[in-house]
Amino acid sequence: MATMNKSHRIRDYIMTRIRSAAWSQGDKIPSESEFMALFSASRMTVHRAVKELAAEGHLLRERGRGTFVAKRIPRSELLTVRDIVEEIRERGGTYYNEVKHVGHANQSAKLSHVFGGVSIDNVAHTIIVHYENGEPLQLENRWVDLTLVPGYLGVDFTAMSPSRYLTKEAPLQKAEHALTAALPNKEEQTFLEVRQDEPCLLLKRKTWSGDRLVSYAELLYPASRYSFGGVFTPGK
Repeated sequence: MATMNKSHRIRDYIMTRIRSAAWSQGDKIPSESEFMALFSASRMTVHRAVKELAAEGHLLRERGRGTFVAKRIPRSELLTVRDIVEEIRERGGTYYNEVKHVGHANQSAKLSHVFGGVSIDNVAHTIIVHYENGEPLQLENRWVDLTLVPGYLGVDFTAMSPSRYLTKEAPLQKAEHALTAALPNKEEQTFLEVRQDEPCLLLKRKTWSGDRLVSYAELLYPASRYSFGGVFTPGK
């Protein structure tokens, strides 16, 4: 029990300094020997505390160099629909975007299947890169049924995100998510500033207003910069 308590004390000591910004991202923390002396603890006890915090993503251990405060990756709730602009600003980040394409969709079997009886001539396509603190965070490919939101192609998306505009014009009634791993193609590598072998997270999202599908979006995130999670409570 005493060993476990010391392990918890070491964890608390490290996390307190990270949360208070006494230790910032990239800072090297004391060695295991220094923690052993500070807490009169065994190497096994110190090692357990540091290993657990590394597994949880708070620390980064590098062989031969030491242990460092890890970069905190933004996390989004998978079970909710959030506007990326609000999400970034709530974290205290600086937001801007680059609009890469606004126009009508090209004919494809995938879109014909997704939108069913809607003519592809009535489907808009936008491509937008969303940045957090100067770094590309999300590549948004979105297709929208213009019969439901005819003003979509006239929106200034540098001033209002597609998500915010659609929420205003066609209030959300239902959403469907599918999350998969993906490797970026050449265009995606350029937009997100990633290597061809860098794993990404692809969130495919459908949103309905009433009983009509309004939007289908493919949202691509570098896995090193973003994560997803969710909490489900049975019976609620």
